[in-house]
Amino acid sequence: MRFTVIGHSTLFIETSGPTILVDPWFGGSCYWRSWWHYPPSGDTDPAWLHPDYLYVTHDHFDHFHYPSIRRLDRRTRVLVPKFGIDFMDGEFRRLGFDDVTELPHGRVHELGDGVSVVSCQFDFDDTLFVVRDGDTMIWDVNDCKIRGRTLRKLVDRFGHPTVALKSHSFAQGYPNCYEADDPRDLERITRQTYLDDFCEVIDEIQPRYAVPFASMVGFLHPESRHCNEHLVTPPEVRAAYEASRPGSPTEVVTMAPGDAWDSTTGFTCADFDWYADREAHLAELAEIAEPAIVRARHEESERTLTFAEFEAFFSRFVRSLPPLSGRLAVKRPIVFRLWDDPDSPSWVVDVRKRRVYEAETIPDDAASIIEIGRGVLADAIANTIVHYVQISMRFHTRLRPGGTGDDLAFWGLLTIYELGYLPMRRMLRPRMIAAGWRRRSEILQTLRAALGRGGSFVDRMSGQLATQRDIDEDDVTPASSR
Repeated sequence: MRFTVIGHSTLFIETSGPTILVDPWFGGSCYWRSWWHYPPSGDTDPAWLHPDYLYVTHDHFDHFHYPSIRRLDRRTRVLVPKFGIDFMDGEFRRLGFDDVTELPHGRVHELGDGVSVVSCQFDFDDTLFVVRDGDTMIWDVNDCKIRGRTLRKLVDRFGHPTVALKSHSFAQGYPNCYEADDPRDLERITRQTYLDDFCEVIDEIQPRYAVPFASMVGFLHPESRHCNEHLVTPPEVRAAYEASRPGSPTEVVTMAPGDAWDSTTGFTCADFDWYADREAHLAELAEIAEPAIVRARHEESERTLTFAEFEAFFSRFVRSLPPLSGRLAVKRPIVFRLWDDPDSPSWVVDVRKRRVYEAETIPDDAASIIEIGRGVLADAIANTIVHYVQISMRFHTRLRPGGTGDDLAFWGLLTIYELGYLPMRRMLRPRMIAAGWRRRSEILQTLRAALGRGGSFVDRMSGQLATQRDIDEDDVTPASSR
């Protein structure tokens, strides 16, 4: 078996039988021109456009990158996780792929020639992907937050992998796009959180090799450039693991785009340190990206968004929520302000009262004030991807004292809503029940946490955070909006 790191979270796997492309993002940007490859990806190998199989771990644009997927051979056999909600099967078919197979959680799927894969699903929309070729096994943990008993059961069932690849830095705006009246409200997640998480998960999995992965990005948009200084780098992860686990049987290996691993010959990695002078490299890439960003900003400036449109979207959201959401999760109002129109009224989402309204002044009991550009918010509402704003880093939030829990719970519930799990009656559909039964161990673990034996609802939302819309030629408009 052999795999090549194409960039960020994209892998090309060559087995004794078929080839498998995972999470294609070959170039360009994601999330309103905010995310770009760093280290930069190289030229696209023609073989990557004609894989035998394609697997997408989840539907975020840095994994399900529409411009990249549109370049693929439509004869490619597509494998997608089978969640309780159909995220991707229909979308791939609308993109012209006829051979699409949904993989139930935990079920071994044979590809032939002694090669098998498993989609291990967790939370509402994420997966860990297992590829086995004879005695060699790769675990693409990616962004997936499988932890605790659920992770241990996977190890017991499938054994320790040869190579595990795992994310190691943040993929959301908290706390780096936030300021707080009370500094303690920014302490739920720290830089050390990601280092500890990588080390602890690798301890649980115990692979022969561990690769810091799926966090290889740079933020090149002027509104998100400040986040680069907070990124946790692969060399940092390797140093932290080696310092805290002397004598570990697992070797941490850093890889960059174009690097490869072969089960016979080992690692082939370029002799260049992208992190020794990262700021200079990012500045060079920002100059290259500037024309595309300028065009995007111009097009965003021409987008309109009225309060009536905002109210219609968020009214549907608050009406979809379970009855106690405003008492247990989002008790205080969340305020949106358009930073390119500072004189406009505040737009308020009050989950507890199930109201969406305009206000000339910010309510005294507001939990957070979210500042965002009109164009980004308009596009996010139009495509039902407002929770991607958190991922984009193109916003700024001020937390009122004690507002962290309400703010993170708001984004968590919004994510669940936009994925299609709400209103609650959807949980009674046969597909949802079948998917839930296959993941009953995880659900029981979650319920124990919700009941206070493993953390509060808000703590769980915070834990999920510890882990694109492009314009013109990189347009990533979904084939259909949810």
